[in-house]
Amino acid sequence: MKPNLLKLLTYSFILSFSPINAQEIWHESFSVPEKGVWGSNDADYIKTDFEGITKWSLDYSNAFPVDSEDYAKTVTTAGGRFECKDINGEVIWYSEKIEIADYKNVTIQFIATETGSGDNQDTKFLQAFYQLDNNSEQPFEINSEKRGNWGTDTISQLDINGNSLQIIVHIGNFYSADKIILDEVIVSGEEKNPVIINPGDLILNEVLFNPVTDGEDYVEIFNNSTKEIPLNKLYLASRDNDSELTQVYALTSDKLKLLPHEYLALTKDTLGVFPWFTIHCPECFLQMEKFPSFNNDEDYVVLLNNDLEIIDEFYYYEKMHSPIFYDREGIALERISFSKPTNDVSNWHSASTQSGYGTPGYQNSQLMNGEAQKVSVTFQPESFSPNNDGYNDSYSIDLLMDSPGYFCNILIFDSAGRRLCKLADNAVLGTHEQISWNGEDEDGNRLPIGPYIVMVEVFNTEGNVERFKDGVVLTDRF
Repeated sequence: MKPNLLKLLTYSFILSFSPINAQEIWHESFSVPEKGVWGSNDADYIKTDFEGITKWSLDYSNAFPVDSEDYAKTVTTAGGRFECKDINGEVIWYSEKIEIADYKNVTIQFIATETGSGDNQDTKFLQAFYQLDNNSEQPFEINSEKRGNWGTDTISQLDINGNSLQIIVHIGNFYSADKIILDEVIVSGEEKNPVIINPGDLILNEVLFNPVTDGEDYVEIFNNSTKEIPLNKLYLASRDNDSELTQVYALTSDKLKLLPHEYLALTKDTLGVFPWFTIHCPECFLQMEKFPSFNNDEDYVVLLNNDLEIIDEFYYYEKMHSPIFYDREGIALERISFSKPTNDVSNWHSASTQSGYGTPGYQNSQLMNGEAQKVSVTFQPESFSPNNDGYNDSYSIDLLMDSPGYFCNILIFDSAGRRLCKLADNAVLGTHEQISWNGEDEDGNRLPIGPYIVMVEVFNTEGNVERFKDGVVLTDRF
């Protein structure tokens, strides 16, 4: 049997002993290799490397490895594990302090293996203890001490209740051909007040599936409930050609929560998103370790809970974008209404031009809030002076739409009717936009003091056209 398969089967065996409603609290599988201590051919000098290791530590004050073949360290074998070989003494492995206050009936389990023929119980051993709430160390109830030749066994402690927990393992091995192996240290327990995530609690709210070159996809979710939803209970996935779930990836293993009515943008790398969009809330992003690859033409975005039940699902295709776009690269699809079904095609629209074609981590440009009964455009102020004194420094055009799907042109003319500036050219409008003019022409030149005419044309693909006009005075700039 292949070592990796053996490890997988043993891991599955461990999980089968956990309580039915238990979930993983803490896990160390030693996947980062070459961390620990080993000999240097100098009796007074031991080589060490613990860089980047935060979940565990090692007391090696009573270990005396001689050369590089004598060690207590992580290795790549079987996907990663911690090994002790010919260390002449003992090392003590400590987990970090593990918070368990939100759980009950906590269980600790790990795999302990020895290889080789040495059977001296004084020099080849493993002893397991745990410390609860900084009290004295207690031995595990099941297989807490192994000596000599024992093969492979599962070390366990059941029904722990408290606030904090630390695992302590003493390991000794003075045989050059033997190894003692520690692997798959898992702490699990039942939540005291579990949050049940139901369909509709979280909704898919925005998707960028065709990013610019060197950019990254993103998926935005919205907490449509009054619950504080733990993100480590969620998965993002897609579907294959047979409509079966595929690329099912956990959002995070960290104990993060999405608060009611908050947005969260999921991506593989924020460096593939931030340079191309206006980011109002950098903390409203979560980089996933693995992120599904969504097709540019059509695909499924599936959000799952911890039981792999579908919380929300969105089938998209490229032609859902506004027909005005020939090239849809770098343009996100936004949800229009929280209450309408996710897979109602009319509930999605391309993000607006003014928003930068995407609003990851904050309110959608195409969100309908029920305020507008008709298209309206307001202008203010009657005069403005762009001199940066904090008073009427710009001229604002406020556009409120009764539905998504509108476009606009905005032109600036002088009193003689000559066109000087085009603020918007077939721009895709959001449901509520504010566009400003700073008193410059299209080339960025400052225009002279005087009256100007502003023309706004709003239209949609159904042939509806509305025009609005205003006069404004540009006053002293200096």
